[in-house]
This record gives sequence, C-alpha cells and structure tokens, in this order.
Amino acid sequence: MTIPTHMEFFQMKIIDFRLRPPFRHFCQLGIFSPVCNEKAPQKWHGVPSPSAQKKSMDLFWEEMAEAGICGGVVIGRQIPDDSASVPNSDILELAEISAGKIVPFGSLDISRGVAAAMEELEECISKGFKGIALEPAYALPPRKADANVLYPIYARLEQAGLPVVLTMSFFQGNLDYSNPEAAQRVAKDFPKLQIVLAHACYPWIPQVFNLCLIQKNIWLLPDIYMLNPDVPGNEMYGQAMRWLNGERVLFGTAYPCYNLKQAVHDVKRFGLSDDILEKFFHVNAEKLLGITFSA
Repeated sequence: MTIPTHMEFFQMKIIDFRLRPPFRHFCQLGIFSPVCNEKAPQKWHGVPSPSAQKKSMDLFWEEMAEAGICGGVVIGRQIPDDSASVPNSDILELAEISAGKIVPFGSLDISRGVAAAMEELEECISKGFKGIALEPAYALPPRKADANVLYPIYARLEQAGLPVVLTMSFFQGNLDYSNPEAAQRVAKDFPKLQIVLAHACYPWIPQVFNLCLIQKNIWLLPDIYMLNPDVPGNEMYGQAMRWLNGERVLFGTAYPCYNLKQAVHDVKRFGLSDDILEKFFHVNAEKLLGITFSA
C-alpha cells in the first residue's frame, strides 16, 4: 500500500491522543514484540513502522512529522503485571524532552489498594500530569468502570479538573466489562469529570455513540476500531461522527498498532466535512486538554 503525505488530503493540525512511543519501558510491552500491526488481526491492513520495528525514537519523531502530527498524548499503563506496565516516571521524562510535542497522562493500578493509588495520584497531580489513565478490567480482582473503589479517584480528578482515560473494549475482560453502561453511571455521578473512553467500548458501537450524544462529559477515543477498514462495523463511525457533529471524538492512532501516516490516510474514506475533521483532528483534543498546539 502506498500512503500519500498528509498534505495531499488534509490541510489542518493533527493531534494524536493515543501514542505508545518506543521509549523506556514501552519497548518491553507485547505491542512491540512483535509489533502489533504485524500480527493478526491488524496485520491484514497494517503497514510496518520502521520506528516500531527498530524501537527508535529518532525514527518515531520523523514519522510523526511525515504524518503531519504536531503533537500527541502519551498515556501511561499500570497493571498488576509489571512487565506489561510503564511507570509514570517514563511518561514524564518523555514529555520533558519532547519540546512540547508530548502531553503526559499518568496511570494508576487500583490492585495496589485505594490508599496507594490515591498517594500516587497526588504525586501525578503535583508533577503536572494532564490526566490519568485506568484499566480497571485488568486489575486484581477485575473491576468495572463503576466499581466503588474507583470513586475516590474520580472524585479527586473531578476536583482537580483533570480528565480520566478508561480503556474499555472486548480485550478487557468479558464483554460486560466494556459495556458503556458502567461509564454512564460514572459520568452521571461525576458530572464535571471529563471521561475519555479509549477503544470507545468496542464492539458496543451504537450504544457508546448515543451515550456520547446525551452525556456531555463523555469523550470517545475509537483509535484502531475506527481507523481500520477491516474492523467489523467500522463504517458506523463515519455515520456517528455526523450524528455527533464531530463533538467529543478524538483522533488517536494507538501507535505502534497503526502506522502514523496510514492512520491519517485511512480517515479519508469517511468523507467527513472539514468542520468535523478539524474537531476530530485537533479542536476537541485542544479543548479537552486546555492546550493549543503549534502546527
């Protein structure tokens, strides 16, 4: 597959809300061994990323520029398996050396107990993280998004004015763990908390988009499930973007699970208006983060 440069079809800023660069502990994650867009199911559409294959940050910055991506969010990952986790210190270090290209989101693992999670949350807030990520279905024991033990975290984030990213898809536990009903209950209990649903609760596509329509503090980050034309039901994302007028849906590649340039290219097939594309590619992210990126 030949991928044209972004300037041939998009004349706008692009912010990637879901990046896992080949930096420090990210390199030990299973998504790099082998690179996840080179194995099923992604490999049927995936274009290899030299930066991911070589675990090279120099190539990563080059590929970002070639794709027209001016900045992005790097989300930490903490789960009970330390070998599959990335410490918050890595995220902060990357943001500090990125010359403003990377926005750091920390992560917490409720498996360590509420007190430990709250202590780490306070440390993240004090160090300037712009949001927090949770993967409750990977906790021990597994939790749904509306588990009581998570509520002190939500309350503190709402108080601090920081968003939370909840990873919810069929990969996280049984299908009921990705059901957006749990996220809806959290959104209603914490109406000022901005909640980003990474993977957008796939495969609950109609449900989650209608939830986003009525629940104004829900944001969707569909990443590979929207971008990959082979994903069952992916055509519904184009319909839903128009249904929502592009509001509160965020562009994210889930790199290294998607080649950066290919990810931008694959948005074209939805035939979205420039107004919706502007929101999707950067306006929504800048609004949520309170940051304006330079093109």
